[in-house]
Amino acid sequence: MAHNQTDSNPQTRRFTDDREGFASIIGRDVRLEGTMKGTTDLEIWGTFEGEMKLEGLVWMRPGSRITGELHTSDLVIEGELHGTVQATGKVDMRPTCRVEADVTAARVAAAEGSHIEGRITVSGQASNVVGSAERREQGR
Repeated sequence: MAHNQTDSNPQTRRFTDDREGFASIIGRDVRLEGTMKGTTDLEIWGTFEGEMKLEGLVWMRPGSRITGELHTSDLVIEGELHGTVQATGKVDMRPTCRVEADVTAARVAAAEGSHIEGRITVSGQASNVVGSAERREQGR
C-alpha cells in the first residue's frame, strides 16, 4: 500500500516516523536495470539503473544506488542518487546521502553532512526548503 502523506499522528517528527514496513524491497545484492512502474512503497538496499515511476514512498538505504530518472510521491535518500528526481511530495536527504541530480519536489529537507550537487527546485513555497537543524527547532 502506498505511503499516506497525511500525518495520522501530529506528534511524529518526520513524515517517515509512522513507517511500518514496505510492500516491495530491492535487496542489498540485487541489481536491476530497465523500467519500473507501479503503486507501492519501495525500500532499496541494492542498485537500480533506468527509469522508475512509483506512486508511494521510495526509501534509499545506505549503500543503495539509483542512476537514471526517478518519479515518485516521497523520497528518502541515504544512499547514492545520480540523474533526475521529480517528487510530488517530499524529498528528505539524510547525512549519508550522495546526490548528483536535479531534484524537483513540493518539499525538500537536507540534513547537515549530506552531499548534494545539482539543481533543487521546490514546486511549492520557498519556506518548503528546510535544513534538519531548522526542522528540529520548528518541531518538524
